[in-house]
Amino acid sequence: MATDHTPDEENLRIYGRHKRHHEAAKAELAEVRKRAADDLLAGSTPAELAKLTGLSDEFFRRIARNVGAERKRPPTVGREVESKRQPKAPE
Repeated sequence: MATDHTPDEENLRIYGRHKRHHEAAKAELAEVRKRAADDLLAGSTPAELAKLTGLSDEFFRRIARNVGAERKRPPTVGREVESKRQPKAPE
């Protein structure tokens, strides 16, 4: 539904700035993933990288799992934990 409203100059400036910021961050994400994979394999933890980048721990945990980085502690939630908790059905 089209309207006749056009945001004022200040709002257009803010929207444009946000869009440029978002596009730049998105473009940089591939490089962050590559470097994170290297650092996780070298011993960095997901929490350390999350603190440095502002991205979530889970973002880096997924990268670590994908590249086979050694876990620093056993998992506390998820499929692996659930499968260990459920008793095996008798055969």
